[in-house]
Amino acid sequence: MAPPRVRHLPSCLKLNASRAIPRSRRGRGEGSVYFVERRNEWVGSISLGVDTETGKRLRATIYGASKKEALQRLADFRARTAGELSRRRAPTLREFGEGWLEREVRPNRRATTHRSYAGILQNHVLPVLGTMKVNRIEPRDVERCLAIIRETAGASMAGKSRTVLRRLMQRACALEVIGRNPVDNVEAPTVTKRPMQFLDAEQLLALFAAAESDRFEALVVVLAIGGIRIGEALALTWADVNFEARTIRVEKTAQEAYGSPKVVEPKTGAGRRTIALGSVPIAALRRRRTLARGEGFAEPTNLVFPTTTGTIVRQSNLLRRWWVPLLESAGLERVNLHALRHSSASLSLLAGTNFKVIADRLGHTDPGFTSRVYSHAVDVLHHRDAAAVDALLKPKKRPAPPRSSAKRR
Repeated sequence: MAPPRVRHLPSCLKLNASRAIPRSRRGRGEGSVYFVERRNEWVGSISLGVDTETGKRLRATIYGASKKEALQRLADFRARTAGELSRRRAPTLREFGEGWLEREVRPNRRATTHRSYAGILQNHVLPVLGTMKVNRIEPRDVERCLAIIRETAGASMAGKSRTVLRRLMQRACALEVIGRNPVDNVEAPTVTKRPMQFLDAEQLLALFAAAESDRFEALVVVLAIGGIRIGEALALTWADVNFEARTIRVEKTAQEAYGSPKVVEPKTGAGRRTIALGSVPIAALRRRRTLARGEGFAEPTNLVFPTTTGTIVRQSNLLRRWWVPLLESAGLERVNLHALRHSSASLSLLAGTNFKVIADRLGHTDPGFTSRVYSHAVDVLHHRDAAAVDALLKPKKRPAPPRSSAKRR
């Protein structure tokens, strides 16, 4: 049998579809095999990996007089050269990772996600595994990398690094640069969760009192009672506030990465929601609207909580210049701003609000996730339920029979 003829074609070159006539559906595991009428030959195609400069998939094409012959030659070629081609074509983890960030993550994910992934790779993963060929990385190499990250940056960062590396290797598998994902067989580091930070009702009242006459008084109240995220609050416009219906409409969020803050769409459909507010946050928003008129930012398209020049507030500046001093003036320990969202959910649970209602207000897709996150409040509800059942089942005392005044004879 004559040796197979091999042609290397860039992935961008396609055969004319009108001249390629598949005679039958290919079987499972056969690969890409089809008939080309103009050549009167069967064609088999095999991946050679990815070009490290362009990120495009490279392929080799094998020809045969029959489908069976093409399949056999394709199998022989794969068995004979796959290992050599893999070693020659496989990029280093640094090369592939940097290309993945630019071609896959940056165009398809949020800017904050790209910045997070890039930071994790550059600061933690690549210093350990960056010079290794992607197809040479074994589970034990991943374990060694995560052990170093855990020692230097903590278990939480080791877990995040495993997540990013696993997604990176999944893409390498999809492009047939590697045959299996070495991260799949490595267990995620055990992370001890920190206690959730939240403020109780008394602490919130102290915070509200300290925020009186503050330019962002309404921001504190809306975050603590409405339970929206800080980015969602900073993206609110006056068109989103309905004073008559006592609602706010959440349809966007503010984020900052690689430059000035900008308004983007929420991640999920659950992020778009309308939230009912009580009299306290509505009154605070009315006071904020009065201040906004004096500042010249009371039009429907204006932000509810802008800077003094009407632009989006940077969260880092908000925390440093406003939130920390506000906590100090209220006499409270330092907690992060997200604690107000946790406080809102916790108070609603303790008030007996349904999980579905709370999940909808928070923008959670799954109410079960809400119950898991706020398990501390759920424990209190369990004790209340047990006490209520006890009260129902506790036997009632029978009234004592009246004593007879007649004396026994």
